[in-house]
Amino acid sequence: MSIFNKNNPRRAALIRGRILEVVYFAAMGDALNPDDPYTMSRGVLVAALEQLNELPSEADLHAALRYCAEKGYLEVAWRKDGTGTFDSVRLTTAGIDLYEGTLHDRAVFFTSRR
Repeated sequence: MSIFNKNNPRRAALIRGRILEVVYFAAMGDALNPDDPYTMSRGVLVAALEQLNELPSEADLHAALRYCAEKGYLEVAWRKDGTGTFDSVRLTTAGIDLYEGTLHDRAVFFTSRR
């Protein structure tokens, strides 16, 4: 089964990992939002994933965000306007622990770690 197959769980794990990785690097680097360095707007997240040539479909992006929110890795500010989209994501301590390797989740795969 190819990782490009939408039903491949490895593909979903890669998408989740890349999203967490992007938000983690932004939070640990020069903060995009000095008032809340762990928060990233939808536009910035989408642009970062697009620059990496790893922007998933809207449905896959939302599914990955829902998973990460349910597990407590991210807090997602979902819009309440019927569009099903979001305004921003916020990295939590569990998300940091997951990326840094002190917490493990086989359903999230990181291609690189510090």
